[in-house]
Amino acid sequence: MSASEAPIPETEGRESIADDLSKAVGRGVAAEDEASLLLVALRDVAILSGLLSLFAAAEAWATVSGLAFASLLATIDGFLVGALTTALAHEWGHFAGARLGGGHAPLKPLSGFLPLFDFDYRNNDRKAFEWMSFGGNIAHVAVPLVYFLALPTNGPGTAALVAGAAGFAVFSSLVEWPVIARSREGKPGLEALGTIPRDFVQRYTPWAVGAAFLLFLVL
Repeated sequence: MSASEAPIPETEGRESIADDLSKAVGRGVAAEDEASLLLVALRDVAILSGLLSLFAAAEAWATVSGLAFASLLATIDGFLVGALTTALAHEWGHFAGARLGGGHAPLKPLSGFLPLFDFDYRNNDRKAFEWMSFGGNIAHVAVPLVYFLALPTNGPGTAALVAGAAGFAVFSSLVEWPVIARSREGKPGLEALGTIPRDFVQRYTPWAVGAAFLLFLVL
């Protein structure tokens, strides 16, 4: 049975994103990439560099000036840039996993930004789905670890950068680990994704924000 044919209980559909996913599958995906991989990579490297440069400028101002306002700005930038860069890495992790797992995952147009790619639930097998899932999770765990190991966290800005990255990792893990667990039980990809509640943003954001704030205090 393919993912698009997997039965989804009506009660689950009303409480999860299953209906939306079924409609997306019905639209199909492109046969080939709709953008050049090189151009998409260059676009996202530019975005990543821009975000980190903004944070670095705020952090340098805070360090040099010693102003409370500068430190506050560096801290806010740290939380935001940490979360955004981890989100971008998470999406590329999903893409890399899908491709390495042998799945059909064509890139979306360059102007679309996120989501980065489509996943062919109708034709891809469970291996491709699980590799896609693990790829995103490996990426969002790796980013806060890289920040923590590469940067000193003796200032509020860099501590916030690590904490913001970790906060996004917590959010994504809460959303996706149950999906991976269902897939590992043998459920088709679309049915496994049906475990994501429709209100997942409201449900999991407080946990992510709380985790980020606690880590910031510890660091």
